[in-house]
Amino acid sequence: MRKSLVVGILPETKNEFERRAPLTPKDVAWLVNKNISVEVASSPLRIYKNSQYKRSGAKIVENFKKANLLIGIKEPPVDTLIPDTVYMVFSHTTKGQEYNRNLLKSFLRKRITLIDYEHITGSLGERLAYFGRYAGICGMIDTLHVYGRKETLQNNPNPFSDIKSAFHYGNYNSAKRVLEETVTNIRKKGFNKAKTPFVIGILGHGNVSQGAQEVLDCIGAVEIHPRDIDILSRSHSSHKNTIYKLVFQREEKLRSKKGKSFYFEEYLEHPERFESNLDKSLPFLSVLVNSSYWDKRYPRLLPEGMLRRMYGSSTDFRLSVIGDLSCDIKGTIEITTKVTSSSDPAFIYNPISKKISDDLSQSGIAVMAIDNLPCEFPKESSAEFAEQIREYVYQVAAHGVSDITNHHALPNVIRNAVVTQDGKLTQRFKYIRKN
Repeated sequence: MRKSLVVGILPETKNEFERRAPLTPKDVAWLVNKNISVEVASSPLRIYKNSQYKRSGAKIVENFKKANLLIGIKEPPVDTLIPDTVYMVFSHTTKGQEYNRNLLKSFLRKRITLIDYEHITGSLGERLAYFGRYAGICGMIDTLHVYGRKETLQNNPNPFSDIKSAFHYGNYNSAKRVLEETVTNIRKKGFNKAKTPFVIGILGHGNVSQGAQEVLDCIGAVEIHPRDIDILSRSHSSHKNTIYKLVFQREEKLRSKKGKSFYFEEYLEHPERFESNLDKSLPFLSVLVNSSYWDKRYPRLLPEGMLRRMYGSSTDFRLSVIGDLSCDIKGTIEITTKVTSSSDPAFIYNPISKKISDDLSQSGIAVMAIDNLPCEFPKESSAEFAEQIREYVYQVAAHGVSDITNHHALPNVIRNAVVTQDGKLTQRFKYIRKN
């Protein structure tokens, strides 16, 4: 009988705000009760204490002793990779990301079997292992915080000035109490007439978008359609006490370069035939939140040239903040040129001078681009994620093999998420070589 793999919980080392864990003590106890051994790398930052894991039946170690199924969240440092093991992480390599090319090479060179959570998907392509909801929740709170801070620094009173970054609250319930106070503030004082109607545009429809909209629902946002914007903008004063949200549908954010009708099937086959349609709505937005998927095949929804052209041609251009929750460098939002952090959540981009500044009092558009948003609510996001992945962890560990794609007893949902194995890219991911 095959011996089970030993699970090892990696420490998260990206920065001081990264306190998440891929498995909680409760989930470790669940694995141990199923006769799966677990080692936990000691970490002073992790939201759960070493003692909690120890009580759940795990061994606390400084360096892994027997672990050969390493479970983490963010991509591990290259110099810590253990050869001939299995890793389950968000590797951020499968879009051909240049900044993680060395990491991918190391997975291959060290003959590591890499299972990427991003590719654990259902029959319709839906993600089954994700932090998306909390990325949306924290990202929307941070975007409102950046708006409040920027406008206050520029001497523009606004209802969001008391909202702090999500990491200051530490959990959703604490943040909700402040959001409720914001609703009262909007109803009593509202927005400056020059800032109305206050419209927040959202790109994307997945878990991240749903999380962001959850926050907007907390502050009473009213949903509108792009065709409503022009009508709303003609009467500023009647919208003083209302926040509007606009969730762009595919045909509203994209158009054919040749003026033909939009067909999603054609877009998937020939994305090069399409371009952004956001210039129709952008002048009316106060905030734009991006949660859409992007890779190099697809057109940018907010190209730098479009933004510069519109910013320079209108004295009434009102877009103040972009919350780029997807955080693809020079991706959907081309002016996202760097990631930000929970301590410094945004930078200013001036479309005219093309200069970037960390001083939010400067003129331009603020870009919030934190790339590990769910870590701002570490306990809640960890618990939700662990519940999603623990069965997959158990199945891989119990089968006791590293050549996962060759074992049909393991479900396709796991085998299809294997990126590297036996020192090679698996068939589904050979396209990475071409990027």
